[in-house]
Amino acid sequence: MGDIPTANEMSAKLASLSRLLYENKLIQTNSRNGIYDASQQLKCLGKERSWEYTIEASAPIKFVPLKDKKLGQIAPFVYLDAAVEQRENVPPFSRLNTTIEVWDILDNQLQSRWHIDLANRKADGRYQAGPLFHLQGGGHKPKGDRLDELKVSIPRWTIPPMELILTCEMIIANFYPDKWDKMSGQKKWLELIRVAQQLCYPSYIARFQNALDGRGQEESVLRGLWANEWGI
Repeated sequence: MGDIPTANEMSAKLASLSRLLYENKLIQTNSRNGIYDASQQLKCLGKERSWEYTIEASAPIKFVPLKDKKLGQIAPFVYLDAAVEQRENVPPFSRLNTTIEVWDILDNQLQSRWHIDLANRKADGRYQAGPLFHLQGGGHKPKGDRLDELKVSIPRWTIPPMELILTCEMIIANFYPDKWDKMSGQKKWLELIRVAQQLCYPSYIARFQNALDGRGQEESVLRGLWANEWGI
């Protein structure tokens, strides 16, 4: 369930994302390179429907600074690691870690960090406690200094999977609402959103609805979305 675009198709969508974000003055100039590199990673895989791409934590997508009443200027940064393959009745991500950071630009200090993750497996094959796809705060950058880690990483909030396009939409809607009002009705933008939503949401929504309807057994929606309850 859910449509997996070919690597070539997704490559083209990321290239379009880069253009639209830059044309709308939402990302810094050098951040176009990171999205372009991700697009090229996919382009090399041609018509494959199992694919992956990475935007490194060392070179995140940097959105343009905006005014903040308390800090003066802030800016969201994004980096991610995603891998997709066909999976029955499960969103197609075999690997997903999307990270959003908010930085105090004037003092160059990290103010918050959020992850949209696929739950990790333990050594015994069971998942860590929490929803299969979840939002959690804190953590550290990959290969980063543990001394810089934000210590509290729970709770893990249930959330549908979100790759780069949907993550950018969430950032624009929250941090740049006037730009979002303008873009959300544009055909080129909606084409990107449509592809991303069909990739991420159908299997997740079906699972949510099954739990809501009590199909199979009586359980809360949260229990139905808990990682070890998916049977994978």
